[in-house]
Amino acid sequence: MKKQIALFTLSAVAALGASARGSAWITTKEGENIRGILAEKSVRVTVNGAAREIPLKNILSIHAGGEASAGEARRISEGIAAMMGTDRKGRDAASADLTDIGIPAITPLLKSYKDTDGHEPLAHYRLFERLIPGYADAADRGADLIRLSSGEALRGKVETQQWTLTLADGKKRTVPSASLRRLAMFRPAIDRTFEVHSLRHATQIEFLDTGIAVDSASRIDIAAKGFVRLSFDIDGWASDPDGIKVPGPNYKTNLVDGHPFGALVGRTGPGGALWLAGSHSAKPGIGDGRLFLAVNDNRHWQNNIGSFQVRLKVSGGFDLGDAR
Repeated sequence: MKKQIALFTLSAVAALGASARGSAWITTKEGENIRGILAEKSVRVTVNGAAREIPLKNILSIHAGGEASAGEARRISEGIAAMMGTDRKGRDAASADLTDIGIPAITPLLKSYKDTDGHEPLAHYRLFERLIPGYADAADRGADLIRLSSGEALRGKVETQQWTLTLADGKKRTVPSASLRRLAMFRPAIDRTFEVHSLRHATQIEFLDTGIAVDSASRIDIAAKGFVRLSFDIDGWASDPDGIKVPGPNYKTNLVDGHPFGALVGRTGPGGALWLAGSHSAKPGIGDGRLFLAVNDNRHWQNNIGSFQVRLKVSGGFDLGDAR
């Protein structure tokens, strides 16, 4: 029955083509998929105690919370067991089914986690994507990479033989291409959004490299949102980007390395001093070098889960690559 539901879900997704753009697709708690045109033109909601009416044209999707039905509870239990198994196809199917169930699966999933010592994070493995993102990789590993402001990445060979610069003191300097490793062009404004994950990008393990370099005249603006959990099912260790406000269970302080546990923190350069980014910060003159961000934590990072979505705007800097 579970496989039938999963297959039906896939076929229903495929059926939502261009001709169905004005229609609605409902999945019930029992896994039934219903597609049609809603009579309602808006959805009423309460957000932070305030009532709102949202036009359907502004809705992407709605995911209901509340308790799981008996059928969902069984699927959640069986799905989590499959996720912990060795059958790859079973894991993939379970992942899709649990994703369809959504919010009711959160707590059972959190309770199922164990520390990931020896398995995560694998910073050494992830280094490859910092060196070359998959979309820019090529059979000729040694080809030059030319990144364009349009987002296009080209692999080939730079034919320019030399580069001549006028220095701050007015003097000229010529650099032959044979000596060139990287050339970056100043950008007056850079704006990008990315994820900072509490396990992969924890201060004790590895900072996320934003791919942006700044100098002392640059200004950065950071807006972050989301929720990270530093101890799976223990809510006292759950945090927004500003970090926990009171000491977590069994601790006497909410600080580590001078900043709150769970806070979004940054540094300029790989050895730069730590500074608080939080949910919003605007900072001029933070030094010279690449910008790095991470979730603040101590050495017990193994039970971290969740991530922050970060929008970073830089006034005056260099775009050296993707955020990784």
